[in-house]
Amino acid sequence: MHILSILLFALSSSSDNFIIGLGYGAKKIKINLISNLLVAFISCAGTVIAMLFGKLLCSFIVPKYANMSGSLILVFFGVFMLFNAFNRKPNESKELTSKSNSKISDYNKMIQHPEIVDKNDSKTIELKEAVILGIILCINNIGLGIGASITGLNIYITSLSSLLFSILFIKLGCHYGSLISHSKLSDYSENISAILIILLGIYELFI
Repeated sequence: MHILSILLFALSSSSDNFIIGLGYGAKKIKINLISNLLVAFISCAGTVIAMLFGKLLCSFIVPKYANMSGSLILVFFGVFMLFNAFNRKPNESKELTSKSNSKISDYNKMIQHPEIVDKNDSKTIELKEAVILGIILCINNIGLGIGASITGLNIYITSLSSLLFSILFIKLGCHYGSLISHSKLSDYSENISAILIILLGIYELFI
């Protein structure tokens, strides 16, 4: 079992959960256990589906090239994320209110301003808002899940690890949100996640 690979996957797929938790903690927005679990389960479901799709793709890849193909997908995915992070234009405005009409489908904006999910400004992430948050986080894991599956990572253990890290990271983020600057960390969240994905791809390439 690729324990280190699974750990790198769980860390990279859940890094944004920690940043979002920090944002909620800093703005005194609560996310209760049920909402946290819902976010994690939706994200986990997306990972399972992506990895099952990756396993299906393996049937079209020569076995001896499967690991290399999956590793290259991970490295490419990480490099793309890193390139995108470095070339993103800075936001012209740092202010964003709960009445903003900004689309929450904009993943980067949601990471930097997670409070936009709290559409009714209740200072609590309700179940329907947790569903939205879970779907947004889930989308980011699709490419990563496909590549990880092709390299041979166990689908269910990897997905379960991702679920547990998601729950833990949001909880820790909320706890430390009032102590750490969310705005500074959010600028580097994608970089950190991309580097972890690249490391995972390189590691899988040589084992």
